[in-house]
Amino acid sequence: MSDKAILHLTLTRLVGPPALLVAPQWLTGHLWCQAGAADRLEHVRVRVTPGRIGVALFLLAAEEADARRNARSICARAIETSDELRDWRLAE
Repeated sequence: MSDKAILHLTLTRLVGPPALLVAPQWLTGHLWCQAGAADRLEHVRVRVTPGRIGVALFLLAAEEADARRNARSICARAIETSDELRDWRLAE
């Protein structure tokens, strides 16, 4: 185990009603706003399709589990703080 942070790619999905679409540019900005310094977010990619949002976050972390936890936390905060995402949830 190393204490040195490396860049990790995390893939997260949000699921919601197929009739609701979210603007990818807006969501990208919203995710950046929800990330704190401790999350160590480096890059965001969002892909929106009916009923599904794919979120790719690149985070610096010593362990992959830490990066996954931070990514899910950022996405959860994004859902909790947005009316646009009120009908969306993190996929298991």
